[in-house]
Amino acid sequence: MSSRLIPSTILIALVVLAAGCTSLRNEPRLENNKELLPANVMELPKAGDLTLEEMETGVWVQLSPEDTVDSKLLTERDTGPYRLGVGDQLQITLYGYDDTQNQRTLPIDPSGNITYMLLGTVPAAGRTIDELTEDMRSRLSKELNYAILNITPARFGSQTFTVLGQMNAPQVYQLTGRMHLLDALAQAGGMKLGDIRNVTADIHDLAHATLVRRGQVIPVDFEKLVYEADATQNLEIQSGDIIFVPSALERKIYALGSFNSPQGVQFAHSSLSLMNAIIQAGGMNKDTSDGHILIVRGNHVSPKVMLMDMSQFDSKKARVFKILSGRSLDVQLQPGDIVYAVPKKFAFFRDVIKDAIDTFGTTLAGDAAEDIYRTKLDPLHFGNTRSLEDRLD
Repeated sequence: MSSRLIPSTILIALVVLAAGCTSLRNEPRLENNKELLPANVMELPKAGDLTLEEMETGVWVQLSPEDTVDSKLLTERDTGPYRLGVGDQLQITLYGYDDTQNQRTLPIDPSGNITYMLLGTVPAAGRTIDELTEDMRSRLSKELNYAILNITPARFGSQTFTVLGQMNAPQVYQLTGRMHLLDALAQAGGMKLGDIRNVTADIHDLAHATLVRRGQVIPVDFEKLVYEADATQNLEIQSGDIIFVPSALERKIYALGSFNSPQGVQFAHSSLSLMNAIIQAGGMNKDTSDGHILIVRGNHVSPKVMLMDMSQFDSKKARVFKILSGRSLDVQLQPGDIVYAVPKKFAFFRDVIKDAIDTFGTTLAGDAAEDIYRTKLDPLHFGNTRSLEDRLD
């Protein structure tokens, strides 16, 4: 009798198991944090060419540099004639005035003008030297019959780059001749060291260091550049570049994009979940968000990313949903992660990735620049390290 029951028991077990598998397939793919294991990272060639609808959600995807930046930004330079800017200095020589040679060196003032005898204020910023010379000669011809005017550059003060963050001397620097990233880091005094339990240690986070050029983050592996002296990462500096080296002591993620209150979210405890981050950022903006969340992890040369469909997510009901379903779309975040609420304007995955990284780079660089400005403006309240006597001089 018992031997007859065994096949039927096995049959029932198989039916139950099959039913369970069917229900699991209908549930969200992401059950826990096993996706953090390297074996579960998907390599998807040309992932940037896919639309958001074509991208699979709930899995980590390893990106290549081609998916994150326009390669033209790495080498593209302005090949046209140099245009003058605020801070440039010009040497202006006038022959034939009072039968003598008159030579003056004039700076371009913050309003973009120079002030010259007989002519008064003359617009200079944005012009080439030839354009400015032609204009001034035309003006002078109305005052002097026989005069020759020449203009030569004395100093190019408008060509600058900025180094911010955990550097010994973060500030704006003049770009003199050809410079590369290592030159810029050295000129800024090198990276800060800190004392942790009486031991000198690095306090900079090279994994998330960024180079911002014309509003876009350029993929540079600063760890390879500094620790391995990788010459391929030692890019040439261009005017307007911003280099930012964040602190390794800050444990936070960056909730950016179409949130109601985009911000950096600190780790209050040892862990921080995606749901908690969304709630602290005020939830996704229903008017501007398309319902997707993009998580970007690692350096910006070849980061891992995960696209999440949160269109059904309600921050007010998040805990109830998690308890009732027994499963969730939640992910445990790591310090430095970018959590980007995708706006409606994007169709292709590449555009989403670029905008997420660019928003991160420009936001952090802007915050760091503001900190430097506030420290100089009000050092007594913002922790300037100079002595009181120095500040009062």
